[in-house]
Amino acid sequence: MKSVFRLIRCIIFTIILLIGHDLWAQSNFNPYLIPAISGTGEVKEFQSLSSINLPFKGITIQTDDSTSYLFFRWQGVKAQSLGNKPHFRLCLVSEQRTFQYLEVLTSKNKLLGTMDLSISASFQIIEFQIPMAHLNAVLKNGLKIICRGKGKPVTIFSPSHEIPPAFYPHLLSVEKKSLPQNAFLNQLASRGSLTNFGWQEGCVLDGLAALSHKFKSNNPYQKALDDHLNLIFEQGKVPKMDGSIEATLCIAQLAFKNPNHPEINKALDFWLKKEDEEGGIIDGIQTAAEGSYTVAWPLAVLARQLNRPDLAEKAILQLRLRRDRLVDKEGAIWLRHYKNAIPERTYKLWSRGVAWYFLGLAKSLDILPNPPADLIAELQRVAQYLIPYQGQDGLWLVFADDPKSAPETSGTAGIAAAMAIGVRRGWLGYTEKVSVHKSLDALYRKLTPDGFLPAVAHSNMKEGGEAFQRKTKGTILQFGMGMMGQLVAEVNQ
Repeated sequence: MKSVFRLIRCIIFTIILLIGHDLWAQSNFNPYLIPAISGTGEVKEFQSLSSINLPFKGITIQTDDSTSYLFFRWQGVKAQSLGNKPHFRLCLVSEQRTFQYLEVLTSKNKLLGTMDLSISASFQIIEFQIPMAHLNAVLKNGLKIICRGKGKPVTIFSPSHEIPPAFYPHLLSVEKKSLPQNAFLNQLASRGSLTNFGWQEGCVLDGLAALSHKFKSNNPYQKALDDHLNLIFEQGKVPKMDGSIEATLCIAQLAFKNPNHPEINKALDFWLKKEDEEGGIIDGIQTAAEGSYTVAWPLAVLARQLNRPDLAEKAILQLRLRRDRLVDKEGAIWLRHYKNAIPERTYKLWSRGVAWYFLGLAKSLDILPNPPADLIAELQRVAQYLIPYQGQDGLWLVFADDPKSAPETSGTAGIAAAMAIGVRRGWLGYTEKVSVHKSLDALYRKLTPDGFLPAVAHSNMKEGGEAFQRKTKGTILQFGMGMMGQLVAEVNQ
């Protein structure tokens, strides 16, 4: 019976994909209720953010300064349009590498609650659920925010022509509902999925590309993919590879679009400088799981696009070295390995790190002309190792073996997408297929009404470290949508 249901769902979802944009979008319904903004914040003009080249306005308030505040007020908003969990949202321009928060107050300075800014990234969307007892007062008189905690000032996006309304300060209307699948696809195929250049935006590009491959050219996903790539590579400004191999994931989709782009040779030169004595492309003495995805996968793409067998061999070497360095004797995958150091490895079974290792392996093997048998065997081993850690709800935890850590959506999406590739290629079987569908169902249930994916573990900044990751309950970070987009494309073949 379940298999019949899944077949029907796939047929329905294929129709949704073919339609492209649902009736919600076609009717020009805007779920974002934008306020008038006042206060003492400083408005600034920006031309880019993290190598995403688009002009926008941001508003900055100081921290631990009660005279520096923003005030938001809405006109004509009805309480019933917000549902029983009214959400106020902001999107961050600045990253905050300390433990800060925003106080949310009424117009009369009564504290309603706080919005956590701790270890937050640019483009991150933060939410505050307005207490129902105070909703009418907020709609009538507005609300106020003040930043607290030691750290730098916080800057949020302000309404600007080039950025999506999802990034504006807003209340989220649920007056007109859409299927979560529709809302997700619409959000992903827009500027609402923009995020930081590097591995974050690379995940989004890969998600858009995976969906666009299902249709003829000029579909909504291809249009969004081209728009995102143009904002990074075609605006007369060169993205900065910040010294880390995490920065090169976007090269994969750039190579599909234009393998002769000048940034390609820059990436090849960058990787060459990063090689250790065994040929591993790493950062210093640190071998990270990211490299299976941010290095091996782009190398495999370039091998095909440029007809370079030597690059295919380099991609294979990156995968093998990470298998040898990151997998311990019990078969667990660690995020990082340090040569001749103590501890030798860190972040055991951190699910997003596992996803990078596993998804990079699967995507690379999928495109390589003669995928090696030992790496296919590793793909099979990883799938079998991970399935017992999948929760009954279909999600993996932030740390797969730590029941005290929270369910985590980006790692789940990446792990399931890797399994789905293996199922399609015939390397994995029925058990993995069931796990994949269980994950996708769980991710659909997590989606916000406007299609964002919450419960993504915060950016893994050194200021937070493993202790912070074990405590995080997650947030909205768009790279999780990119991983989920790859999963959706694989399941709905």
